[in-house]
Order: sequence, then C-alpha cells, then structure tokens
Amino acid sequence: MIIRRYIASQLLVSTISVAAILTVILMSGRVIRYFGMAAAGKMDVSLLTAVLLYRMPQFLELIVPLGMFIAVLLVFGRLYLDHEMAVLAASGVSRSQIIAHLALPVAFIMALVGFTSLYLTPAGNAASDRIFAAQAKRNTFDLIKPGRFQRAGDRMLYASALSPDKTQLLGVYLFEQRPPAEGEQPRQVVIYAERGKRFVDPQTHLQYLELSNGLRYEVQAGHGAYNEIRFVTFKARLPADASAAGTANPNSTTDILRQIHSDPKAMGEWLWRLSMPALVPVVALLAFSLAKVNPRQGRYLKLLPAILFYLSYIVMIVAAKNGIEKGHLHQSALWGAHIFYLSLALIILGWEPFLRQWRWRRQEARA
Repeated sequence: MIIRRYIASQLLVSTISVAAILTVILMSGRVIRYFGMAAAGKMDVSLLTAVLLYRMPQFLELIVPLGMFIAVLLVFGRLYLDHEMAVLAASGVSRSQIIAHLALPVAFIMALVGFTSLYLTPAGNAASDRIFAAQAKRNTFDLIKPGRFQRAGDRMLYASALSPDKTQLLGVYLFEQRPPAEGEQPRQVVIYAERGKRFVDPQTHLQYLELSNGLRYEVQAGHGAYNEIRFVTFKARLPADASAAGTANPNSTTDILRQIHSDPKAMGEWLWRLSMPALVPVVALLAFSLAKVNPRQGRYLKLLPAILFYLSYIVMIVAAKNGIEKGHLHQSALWGAHIFYLSLALIILGWEPFLRQWRWRRQEARA
C-alpha cells in the first residue's frame, strides 16, 4: 500500500508539472497567432482569453499523455538512479507488481484524457468557432484601428479615423498591386476617398467597401506617367474571412457516431478520439520499459530517444487517421499502430529477463 501511494503520488505530481510546462510552451505559439489576428483586425483582443480557454482541451488531450510519458521516465529513472528499484527487487517486489501499482494513476489519467477527447474538445471547438463566426458577422469596421495599416484581402487599408458610430471610415487610403502584363512591371493602385462604408449586395450577399468622393491613381515603377480617375462612388469587394472558420471538427461525439458508417471523415475523427485514451496505457508501459538507466549514465540518457518513440507513435496515428478519412486505409490500420507500440513495449520490457534466462540456460548447457 505504501509503495502504491508513493508511486502514484510521484507520478501524478510529475505529470501535472510536466503537462503545465508543456502547455505554457505550446500555448504561447497559439497566443502569438491570435495576437496577429487581432493586429490584422480579424479578432477582438477582448475575446482572446475566451478563445484560448475553449481551445485548451484540444491541447490537453495530447499534452497530458506526453506529460505522463515523460513523468514515468523521470520518476522511474530516479528510482533506478537512487537504487530504490534494486531495493524493491531485493524486498521481493517484482516489475509486474510495480506495473500493477501504476494501474490506478494510469487509469485516472486515461479517464481524464478520454473525457477531454470525447466531450470537452468538441464542445470547446464548437464554442470557439461560434466566437469566430460572430466576429465574421460583426460590422467590418468594428475591428479597424484608425491610423494603422491593415490587410483587407490582397489590399492594404488605412483609415485616418472612424465615425462615432463606427459605420464609416474617414480619410480612407486603399493600396493594391495589379499583376503585370507580359514584359511590364507591376502596376500600383492607390485610392483615396473622403469616406467609406460597408455595402452588402442583397442578391449575392457579397461584401464591398463603398468609397465616396475620391481619387484613384494607377502608377508603374520606372514610368513618370500615371492615370488619375475622380469618382463619386467606388466599390471594392471585401474577401470572405477564411481564417474565421475553425480548423478542428466541432461536431459532438453523438453527431460523429451517427455518421461513422456513411462518412469516412467521421470514422477517422471517431477513431482519433478513441485513440487518445487508448494511447495512455501504451505509452505508460513503453515509458516504464525505457526508464531503466545505469547509475553511471544519468537519468536523462534515454529521454530523447524515448520522446522520439512517442512522436513516432503520434505520427503513425495521424497518418492512419488521414488514410482512413481519405478512404485509403481500413479502420484496423489505426488500431494496428496501437498494437505495434504495445508489442514494442512488451518486447523491450521482457528483453532483459529473456537474455538473463538465455544466458543461464547456456551456462547450464556448458556445465
């Protein structure tokens, strides 16, 4: 009982610590991306915290198994380094008993990852996608910062100010580069207008930037001549915001289950969600089999090769998922990846006892 509590506490504390560090590191990249979207006028900065919280489960379903994998390596690496594993073996505690002591914390982490993968991640993705969809439907000028250049499709937009109700741009500059004709330099188009507002075509529902009372200049590098057009009204089409769409599948697990027999993508997504909790006991056993170190070598010697094993496992699962979604692979291919790494863990775990038994029999045969 004492050994079980000791191993469980060490494993859970190390898993939480490692997962927290990995979460901060990986989420920083997503934070930078969302700040870039906010700077480009595609997202309100006030929604950044909500979006990060909704996307957090998607990170955790991969980070927590990796954190547990590294935690098993570190915990048992220290036990080997401090000769505690040798003391346990001398006290009659076998490796199979130690693996049994791992069952409870691994089952807890497996249940946590399964709940995250099957319920929290789809719900979080759906909520964040609703935020992005609401941003896309907002007034275009709500996200424009006066006095800053911002991209509007293939054009650069600059507005000196906004009207008090944020429905019109004041002092608008629009910069565009036209593709060159054969043998010519690209043409630069500069448009200035006193005012600009959003216009939605009632028939096509396309969005336009409607400019009023302005000038349109078209120039070419190396040429002194230019074209000047004065206009009362000028409309420039605004592109659809493709970045507002979520990249992850927001469907709930219930919706996925209704489609798995008719849609290969639904089958691939369902198997992926099941693979996350199934990954946990396999990587725990794999980490335990790789954790044994020589005290002279140090506890971090096998850390990098072990992480490469983990990454190759994830890559194989992703490749199998993509193949299933495209109809190139049967669903058994993904379970084959789990069976392969489970077999690899068992082989590594039993290799040393096998060699010891083989040497003993060889010595008996010589005697």
